[in-house]
Amino acid sequence: MEGGGFMDRIERLRLLAELSTEHCELNHGPGTKGEDYPAVDYIVVNIGYKEDEVKEVSVRKLVIPVCAECAEALVGDEWTLLYCFLCGNNRWVSRQLAKLEYRHHVLWLRGCPECTKEFGGLYFADLPKEEGTVEFLVEEKELDPA
Repeated sequence: MEGGGFMDRIERLRLLAELSTEHCELNHGPGTKGEDYPAVDYIVVNIGYKEDEVKEVSVRKLVIPVCAECAEALVGDEWTLLYCFLCGNNRWVSRQLAKLEYRHHVLWLRGCPECTKEFGGLYFADLPKEEGTVEFLVEEKELDPA
């Protein structure tokens, strides 16, 4: 992405320092509280577009704290996460019970019934990461020797 790297070192260190006080921001069902699900990692997603085959422009980074249970579900084959990156509304879909055959780990929505009446698009991401889509911050740190 434009700007020389997925996330600068200072921002990464700040997020890692705050990880012990974060709680999972993904949906755990009705009657649950985020405080019951301490975050163990972050999903970091560049929201942007490609101008051509060489130049990619990152408009912003979406950083979502996740608990161990959600991180495991994101890399497994049992669940697909639907996530609106405009308002943060999200829900899990059981692939076994779904009417459609989901093959992606995350479906990023640009607009949902909670925040708009206009659907702006659907974006796919498979985990483990595809180049330039989704990364876990802690795993990124472990892979970066510097």
